[in-house]
Amino acid sequence: MIGEILEKIESSGIKGIKKAELKKAYGKDLESVLESLKEKEQILVERKGTAYFVWTKENYIHFITENDPKFKLMLTLSAGLSSSLDKIQAHVDALQEKLDCSQENNSLEKDFEQIFNRSLNESATSIGWTPFSKIREKICETQSLSKEKFYQMVMNLIERNQERYEISSGGQEGIMMRGLVHGYVRNV
Repeated sequence: MIGEILEKIESSGIKGIKKAELKKAYGKDLESVLESLKEKEQILVERKGTAYFVWTKENYIHFITENDPKFKLMLTLSAGLSSSLDKIQAHVDALQEKLDCSQENNSLEKDFEQIFNRSLNESATSIGWTPFSKIREKICETQSLSKEKFYQMVMNLIERNQERYEISSGGQEGIMMRGLVHGYVRNV
């Protein structure tokens, strides 16, 4: 019986159905069924003039949107606000992703710096100079880095810490600065 009453209410569309019509069709059991449906928020009952009308939730929203300009305006504003919030959330998500990536890169750079310094100290000659190629072989083997990635990270490390490292031109491989291959490095 509940399903039948709900179907009748739904079929009435956005105009709703008079509660009196339902009462004629379903008798005095109707009140308890309507109360149950109201508690489950499946229907709405509202007074229009002298009669009470019953709608399903979706039909009532369509009814009130068509008949109440204030509600229509509020719904439009709400949709605009929701759209703006979605855009803001997308922007926040993008910034969070960049922040996570940046933190990951900082961690990777710090790890690389420690490994580089350890290899540099272990490989240094008596005067402190070490060929980049010797450090690269050690680090690339243990860290699974390509030659290009190694030199890119070395270049970034040296640019960030110019006061800490001294580089010298020469050698078969190294970093390019001022048009020359700098193949040797030492701690200052």
